[in-house]
Amino acid sequence: MYAHRTASARRIANRYLEREAARNRLRKSTIEALLKAGRQFGVLSAYGPGSKSENQRRHGELIAELQRRGYRKWSTVKGSWEGVAEKSVFVPNMKSKDVFDLGRMFDQDSTIYKGADGVIGMYYTHKGVAEIAVDPQGDAAAAIKADKTLYSKGRGISFEFDFLWGQHVPWNGRTPVTAAEVGKLLAEGKLEAA
Repeated sequence: MYAHRTASARRIANRYLEREAARNRLRKSTIEALLKAGRQFGVLSAYGPGSKSENQRRHGELIAELQRRGYRKWSTVKGSWEGVAEKSVFVPNMKSKDVFDLGRMFDQDSTIYKGADGVIGMYYTHKGVAEIAVDPQGDAAAAIKADKTLYSKGRGISFEFDFLWGQHVPWNGRTPVTAAEVGKLLAEGKLEAA
């Protein structure tokens, strides 16, 4: 009887692990699908230097503002900015204007936006610069790392975009950096792919 219960518990545990693995694959595939040309998304937070309860309130206000602007689908992800853990939202099909407006509204240092042409940028809200994610071949589209040691996490997978950290690109504060602009900067040697 004990062996039967053990085998049954093992089957239940295996089914649970299989469902979790399937959920993780689905989430990773969703992110990978959004990386393809023609798909856009935004990643932003409302967290600031305040208390945990203040940040939770601000996060709720961000969600309410997303809903007010017509966004109904998003994923809450855990992230880290300058060593401080925070909740962020990953919003498929988000307009760049909304990403940048909300970044300013919630006084964020930066927001992440991927345009339909494939360029992913970390846009510094108050500095007029961006850092661009470029894949190892130097293409304007970004690569994703699905590595469990990284800190941005959503539904059990960890991910990071390959930003060219420290290589600031001028940004007008309104429109995202385009693939043509990135290509020109790469060709001129003003931006170096890692």
